[in-house]
This record gives sequence, structure tokens and C-alpha cells, in this order.
Amino acid sequence: MSQFRPFLMFALLAGSLMASPASADTLEFEGAWSPEAPPVAPVMAGYVRISNSGVEDVVITAARCPDFDKVEIHDMRHQDGMMRMIKQESLTIPAGEQIALAPGGMHLMLMKPRRAIKRGETLEVTFETAAGESINVPFEVRPQSAREQGGQHHHH
Repeated sequence: MSQFRPFLMFALLAGSLMASPASADTLEFEGAWSPEAPPVAPVMAGYVRISNSGVEDVVITAARCPDFDKVEIHDMRHQDGMMRMIKQESLTIPAGEQIALAPGGMHLMLMKPRRAIKRGETLEVTFETAAGESINVPFEVRPQSAREQGGQHHHH
């Protein structure tokens, strides 16, 4: 039995190392919306709360939407006395925590719309994870004034 124990320990350790990477199944997206912009606007923003109920961090490496040429994750930072938007290469959602993409902070930049986007429409944004998974999230296009209401909507 004592000769078997090291093998058993190795098998358990190897099994835990081969466990699948953090799964997108642990992510929950709530309150996804985009403020309506004038038809000629070259960019729109996207806001959402992302919760990770898992035991491992999940890394979002990209986002895309068929209605826009490009989607980037940006953060607002105070630099040199000015607020600046800084593109983020990825977004880590820590295990057991929530991150809010919200006005004035981290957010999505939806760039170069391929068509006119109107309030009441739904934009399909696809998030890509470091594990190679894709998550489709519907973003509701709301009037600009919805910004104040953003935190009021709770869906469980």
C-alpha cells in the first residue's frame, strides 16, 4: 500500500492540473445596455455588470458585435490632470467577484457602426474568454437618460 500512495498522490495532482480552465459558465451578465447615439456618431458605449460565481478567475480577451467594425474594452483613468480612455487588452473577472462596466469607468467602445442603431434595438455582443469560449450577451439600446436608471434594474 505504501508504494501505491505516491502514485495516488501523483494521479490526484495531475488530475487537478488538467482540470479545464476557468469556464465561462460561471459568468453572469446583468443589465447590459448601450446609450442611444446620434446616427452619425462613430462610436457607442456598452455597459454591463459581470459576475463570476466560480472558484477561478475568468479572463475576457475580446468582444465583437456584427453591427460594428470593432469592439474594445476601455477604462477611464485620470492621467496628467485629464480623464483619458485607455484600451484594455483583457478584462479579468476575479473568482467570486463582480465587475461593472459603467459610465465613467471601465466600458465597451463599439466603434464604426455598420448601420444606424436606434433605441429599443438589441445589439448582440459576443465576449471571448482566454479558455476559447464565446458568450453572447444582448445589449439593449436605451435613451441617453437611461444612464441614471442603469443601477435601478435588477434581474435575477
